[in-house]
Amino acid sequence: MVDKSQLLDELRLAVGSVPDYARTLPDFYRGIVHKLVSKMDQQFSVCLYTASEANFTQAAFAGVAPCEEAVIPYGEGLHSIAAIRGEMIFEKKADKQYIIAPFYKGHHLIGLLSFQIPREFYEIGEDDLIFIQEVTNFIEANYKYYE
Repeated sequence: MVDKSQLLDELRLAVGSVPDYARTLPDFYRGIVHKLVSKMDQQFSVCLYTASEANFTQAAFAGVAPCEEAVIPYGEGLHSIAAIRGEMIFEKKADKQYIIAPFYKGHHLIGLLSFQIPREFYEIGEDDLIFIQEVTNFIEANYKYYE
């Protein structure tokens, strides 16, 4: 495997290319999650959820199935904590690492990126969290083109 900084740079380029071909918001979301797992084939998964009035609904998924539930009601789990706090949540368990990263249009929650990463294949560090924040900023900046 390539070193982590090279991997993150390759992922930045891949994610940055999504608006070149995505014509709709669903295409944009699918492109983002597929690019995020394109270099990570070892039981890695990414889900993108959109926020509605009562729940988070899975809009795109890539990686090892199942990522998570297709619909997650508000008030349950890390998704709601990330939405309420308005910041990324990172949690390590014995065998997996979980990252939930919200993204917004102004102060309105649009959705969440949700990552499940096995610890045996990849250990999350500060540079990974910065990268994920860059991805959510990228989604926020490009969202207006697909509304």
